[in-house]
Amino acid sequence: MLAREAAGTPVIDLMHDAPRCDPRPAAHLLAALAPWFPAGTIFVAVVDPGVGTRRRPLVVEADGRWFVGPDNGLLDVVSARAEGVRWWCIDQAPASDSATFHGRDLFAPVAAAIARGESVPGHAVEPEFAPGTDADLAEVIYIDEFGNAMTGLRGRPDAPGGLAIAGTALAAARTFADAAPGEGLWLVNSIGLVEIAVNGGSAARRLSLAIGSPVAPQGQPGKHA
Repeated sequence: MLAREAAGTPVIDLMHDAPRCDPRPAAHLLAALAPWFPAGTIFVAVVDPGVGTRRRPLVVEADGRWFVGPDNGLLDVVSARAEGVRWWCIDQAPASDSATFHGRDLFAPVAAAIARGESVPGHAVEPEFAPGTDADLAEVIYIDEFGNAMTGLRGRPDAPGGLAIAGTALAAARTFADAAPGEGLWLVNSIGLVEIAVNGGSAARRLSLAIGSPVAPQGQPGKHA
């Protein structure tokens, strides 16, 4: 759909394995990934268990970047952390009769229209998100194929302290190899989030981690507000 409706516009497949049916952790992933892209970038963000229902379809402009997706919390964190943010509710109907594929039939065509320089096909609405939405999330939000577990905590490479998860205390490290083989650790990963890992192994398997597993900072491994 994007290739047809916005021909010549570069398209990057950022990720297809965000937490399924769970906009809350996905919102923190999106907020961590978005700053790596320049102003004017358009994100089509779809973690949408309520597809086809009365939940609103949104366009959000946050610090010069555009986000198109459902109003289910997925766009709230990036909105709450932005210095400047505007929201629109999309008015146009999906391009086809599919009630369960708004990523293709509604959000992608709207993103393509914005890429072509057209006006947002919707009406302006006030941003709505709960107080504290900009805070970090002390939970596992993503597990990669190696078993490394990203959390919703933003980190600092020079942060002291430890971290506890699944009843296990972990020390800070700069790289995986700073820990002994088979030893657990936490570090600040490539997108600035605190990540749980095991040198040469799977933290998810070793610690029985899943999306939503709580993390207990000890000291200051990251920013929490």
